[in-house]
Amino acid sequence: MVDFTTTVESSELVADLLWSMGVVAIEERSDVADVVTLRTSMGDEPQAAITAVCAAFPDIEAAVIGVARSVADTWREHATPTWVTESIALVPAWVTTPKNATSILIEPLDTFGLGNHPTTVLALRLALQYIDNNAHIIDVGCGSGVLAIALAKLKNCSAVVFDIAESARGAVQQNALLNDVSNVEWIDHWQTAHADAVVANILAPVLKAEAESIENTLSSKGLIVLSGMRDEQVADVLGHYRHSHEVGRETMDGWTAVVLSKG
Repeated sequence: MVDFTTTVESSELVADLLWSMGVVAIEERSDVADVVTLRTSMGDEPQAAITAVCAAFPDIEAAVIGVARSVADTWREHATPTWVTESIALVPAWVTTPKNATSILIEPLDTFGLGNHPTTVLALRLALQYIDNNAHIIDVGCGSGVLAIALAKLKNCSAVVFDIAESARGAVQQNALLNDVSNVEWIDHWQTAHADAVVANILAPVLKAEAESIENTLSSKGLIVLSGMRDEQVADVLGHYRHSHEVGRETMDGWTAVVLSKG
């Protein structure tokens, strides 16, 4: 587990960043006036994630602590399905599947989220709406693989996936098996791949840094689904996608996802 100690004023923004990074639970502690400690799990190798949080909030203090597995997993008792549309739900693998729903099962392990953050819901909702059946897609920053797996299961897409967290490879394999999906493949160098569409649910600075690479993987009229942006970050991010134009957008709780078409 990791403790992030910050001010009361900044705690909501820090928590929002942690949720967007895919944490599955946050415990808030306030033992000192005007100071809040946010405790969460960031996997067995948390340093890259800690560095990203500290870069966004230079005054924050971070500390890695040991917690018993039985304590760390208490959040699982409170997990519930997340509805993407009226008929499609992202369902924690140990939770009863809703009746009359098309369900995508998800095992988040310690760090990849339940799919309940607005960035994931928006990305999947737009991808299902705009990406064609049988398309070949790239999922950049795949985490548990839920976006690629859902598109493979619901639209018969073939997918290659990548994440800088090596532990994501096992999560993707596990979730593909849970959903009886075989057409999702892990790759180590996504920038050399070619696809009909890219889905990227990652933080805004990375969306900007990888804009050229994302566009280069697509032929003319290929689609890009971008998520992970706060509303106020959208214009800045889209300015880096110089060879694409917007064809769709949705917002939720201060977050925005956008669909671009290349060419």
